[in-house]
Amino acid sequence: MRYNIIIVGCGGTGGNFIKELGRFLYRASIKNSCSILLIDGDLVEEHNVSRQPFLPEDIGRKKAAVMAEILQEAFQVTCSYYPEYLKHVYELEKFEKEDYVTILIGCVDNHACRKVLHAYFRKSISCFYLDSANEYSVGEVVVGVRIAGSEISPDRVHYFPEILQDDSLPRSEESCQRVNMRQPQHLVTNLLAANLLLKCVVEILSEQEWNGGIYYFDAFKGYSVFREKP
Repeated sequence: MRYNIIIVGCGGTGGNFIKELGRFLYRASIKNSCSILLIDGDLVEEHNVSRQPFLPEDIGRKKAAVMAEILQEAFQVTCSYYPEYLKHVYELEKFEKEDYVTILIGCVDNHACRKVLHAYFRKSISCFYLDSANEYSVGEVVVGVRIAGSEISPDRVHYFPEILQDDSLPRSEESCQRVNMRQPQHLVTNLLAANLLLKCVVEILSEQEWNGGIYYFDAFKGYSVFREKP
């Protein structure tokens, strides 16, 4: 089986997930069967260094470009990147690969982008869609699954239908900076979310038994609870 892994969001959760995915793939036999694409229009800012996998010398560079370098130079994992904000389904569709199973990873902080990811998932024939969202200490990871045109497990919109009612505009660099200042997240929370994503992706790539559903977690209380597909 070959996998097209598309990661949208390279910040606190996405960046830490990407780094550990590279570590997992470093000596994995499946490495050459994976195509990886990183999508994020954000620039690295000084305050990102305290909870995201960036160094002071990365400030001012595109996050997607920095993370692509980490994968390639530290772990010899080939990947490509799209350093723009995702605004339309067709942007994802142009990155599809024939005869590859898509694993879509959402690590974004806005519903405008989640609506694009949801629309792509609903149009897909076969797709694993893992979406992470968290606040300061709590959050969820949702695993949606479509196989051969049938929905095996729903995505985040099933659990949080208010996403589709949000009429906010797609993210710009300026608005992203405002959100980052208004809704800070803790490093421990981002790491827990990233590790839950990694657990799920490793199960898929290793063709182990996997389940669609939702993980609720609280990083400060030190727990995660899984609820299987409804």
